Amino acid sequence: MDTICVKGLKYPYLFVFGHPTPESAKLAGLEEKNRSEEVKMASAVDAAGDPIPTSAVLTAASKHIQFQCQAENVAFLKCKKKDPNPEKCLDKGRQVTRCVLSLLKDLHQRCTKEMDAYVGCMYYNTNEFELCRKEQDEFEKKCPLA
Repeated sequence: MDTICVKGLKYPYLFVFGHPTPESAKLAGLEEKNRSEEVKMASAVDAAGDPIPTSAVLTAASKHIQFQCQAENVAFLKCKKKDPNPEKCLDKGRQVTRCVLSLLKDLHQRCTKEMDAYVGCMYYNTNEFELCRKEQDEFEKKCPLA
């Protein structure tokens, strides 16, 4: 996973709004050798192939999550409505998480290039769908909902 050094700390991602400049990199405390990583989006999965559920990944896959994990989500919401005690619904929550992570892994295996392009666009444009319609269309053509 790509990391960026910021004043001695390592972060897997640096969320940047707008285009980086040498001045903004210096102000942010970025080492010059890592500055190019500021705009580079890592893959939607780590080196082991496990999904990294960032906001961009989850937003890009939201339609698929709605379709594929609907039963798990409904069961979890019914459990929460029935009993607000968080401990009572832990198993249902784990089922939702398991479903989403499995789906993300499957999507990335089937549509690696398109998913990474869509996720990268969403990441760069702070999850603005309107700015990523081209990448969304390519992703949905390669990995349709049904």
